[in-house]
Amino acid sequence: MRSIIFMITTLLFVIGTLDLLAQVDSIPQRHANSGPTKRAKAIYVEALGRSSFGLSLLYDMRLRNGHDGFGFNLGISQPKIDPRATTYSFPIFVNHISSEKRVALEIGGGIIIAYRRWWTEDQNQDIHRFHQISVPAMANLGLRIQPINTGVVWRLFWAPNWRIGAESDLNGKLFWFGTSLGIGFN
Repeated sequence: MRSIIFMITTLLFVIGTLDLLAQVDSIPQRHANSGPTKRAKAIYVEALGRSSFGLSLLYDMRLRNGHDGFGFNLGISQPKIDPRATTYSFPIFVNHISSEKRVALEIGGGIIIAYRRWWTEDQNQDIHRFHQISVPAMANLGLRIQPINTGVVWRLFWAPNWRIGAESDLNGKLFWFGTSLGIGFN
């Protein structure tokens, strides 16, 4: 039953995104002779998505001039602090933006380098400290509303993830969504 709901939700999300992209053809484009002369960049705060239940601060940049095409984003997530553990994570992603228009489809993937340290106490009241590095792999598929020059960037996306590492069973979390808000500039 879950897989059917998942498939229907994913299909509706993709169809809705494609329909929205088809509707924005009327948004004015830059003149053909005045093409973009700088790489588009953005700095944004992301909730959920790559940051689990916290926030991430990310820097995004295209690899060529303009707003579309391949790019990357790097960031740092809010440390997750439990009573006996602290986790620091750093997302590293490659993504592709489908259009120079204000509304575009974003597809990407990457890893999160997560460093976790924790301690336990045994029956003799001895404290044992541990640490571990894990590398969850993630993908994202979503809607990106971006400025033509400078302005607000808003993203809404689906971000499934899979754990890769020492204690991994390669089980994925497929129902993982996120959103981000920031500033885009050239």
